[in-house]
Amino acid sequence: MKTVLFYRSFKKFQGGHLKVWDYFNHVVASPDHDARICFTESSAWDERNPWRNARERVVFSDADVKPDVLFLAGRDWERIPEARRQKSPVPVINFIQHVRHGYPDNPRFPFLSHRAIRICNSEETAESIRATGRVEGPIYTIPYGLERSAFPKPLPPDQKDLDVVVVAIKRPELGRRLRWLLWRPGRRVHVLSEPILRHDFLGLMNRARVSVFLPNPTEGFYIPALEAMAVESLVVCPDVEGNRSFCRDGETCFRPPFRLGAVRAATERTLRLAPQPADALRSGARAMFERHDLAGERTRFLEILNDVDRLW
Repeated sequence: MKTVLFYRSFKKFQGGHLKVWDYFNHVVASPDHDARICFTESSAWDERNPWRNARERVVFSDADVKPDVLFLAGRDWERIPEARRQKSPVPVINFIQHVRHGYPDNPRFPFLSHRAIRICNSEETAESIRATGRVEGPIYTIPYGLERSAFPKPLPPDQKDLDVVVVAIKRPELGRRLRWLLWRPGRRVHVLSEPILRHDFLGLMNRARVSVFLPNPTEGFYIPALEAMAVESLVVCPDVEGNRSFCRDGETCFRPPFRLGAVRAATERTLRLAPQPADALRSGARAMFERHDLAGERTRFLEILNDVDRLW
């Protein structure tokens, strides 16, 4: 059995943590590998931490385990002594979840010159780092996979009791402004400006005829929009670069420019859709969700993991 060591600094639940948790479980499911993880001392252990019930795989120091592979995401490189980053004696899998890794002013940018087997969550993310010309090691793209069993059965459109849900956790002030612009007598608009448990979030999306997203100006993938597609809520998600592979304008959602007026216009357009085009949009979105299967993600990742010695 080869040991794969993960690192995390868990302050609050974010989509990036959820996906590292998925990859952690891919390793657990492998008959040839074992997973361990080392947290920072300041990490939170509340109910939002997915590793709360996997404490037997948590190590207090990376000195407590002799890993065969390191799995690094985000700024996990900083947990590795600087002298060992450039030419690690242990193979490194570097998981890239955001196009910002390719921005010269981003603190993650210098890590690209460290040798690693890189796995990107979207082709947009892969292109962002590839364009820098700094990347040492192979680059693979494995689009996000989602566990289908985690989602509630989609409610029929006539049973959804909210007209619009605006997901503004990252942009709360913009969400309040959009709610004011969308308000009409009798229109049921809900703005989500604080994080909630994922189960509750999926339930809220399921209640919405239309889900509107206000993410950061750029994202690596943006899982929430795909999650709303899974429960057949009509999606309005502005262009944030990393979502272009699955947020296909007019096919799976409406993807306006990231301007408040454009998002408002796209939302009003979506609310006015006749039954037939609305059903077509929901069907396209559901088909896109079906293509992002967690089992497929696991298969592709384990193929790389099993070949890590040759790739390194």
